[in-house]
Order: sequence, then structure tokens, then C-alpha cells
Amino acid sequence: MSAVKRKPRRLERFRAKIKAKTVQELPGKGKRDARAARKVNIETAVARKKVSGKAMREFESLDVDGLKTKLDDARKELFNLRFKHATGQLDNAASLSSTRKTIARILTLITQKEVGA
Repeated sequence: MSAVKRKPRRLERFRAKIKAKTVQELPGKGKRDARAARKVNIETAVARKKVSGKAMREFESLDVDGLKTKLDDARKELFNLRFKHATGQLDNAASLSSTRKTIARILTLITQKEVGA
């Protein structure tokens, strides 16, 4: 089968999967109904939110200053990991991505706490 035929079928499967996961649309048309449907989608997303892991619970209990010190430590650790990787001394290359994700989580928590969400 050519790529030309494959692409529309893949899109159809993707659309079917996405439509199956969305909340049922409200009857009627217009901005008010669209806003109501969007509100329902947001509420279901909040209800489905994953429970934060052990590390995140540790970070959530800290204040902004504590998070910034953890952020500095994580950035230093990432620098050391990159240096070890470049010299060929790093055994676990997955620690690079996990440290980057930890930095992103800390930055997200700092932003949330500064905004007050």
C-alpha cells in the first residue's frame, strides 16, 4: 500500500480515537453551548489528573526559596552528568532525561506558587 493511501487511514484512526475519548457534545449550537462543553472537558481533565508521585509530593511541600535551592542542585547535577557523558564515564544515560524532567517539574511548581494557582 502506498504512503498516499496510508496517511488518510491513519488520520481516520486518529480522529476516531480522539472522538471516542472526548466528552459527549451538548445539543445545540452557539458560543454558550461551546463554552459549556469546554467547561465539562476541563472538569473531566482535572478529575483524571494523575496523583503526584513521591518526588513531586516532596517538592510540593517546599516553599519557593526551597524549590529554587533544589533547582540549583538539579542543574549542577545535570551539568555533572553531561560532563560524565561527554567523557564516557556515565553508566546510566537515562539519568540525563530524568534530571531534565525533574528540573521541568520544579520550574512548573515555582511558577504555580508564584502565580498562586
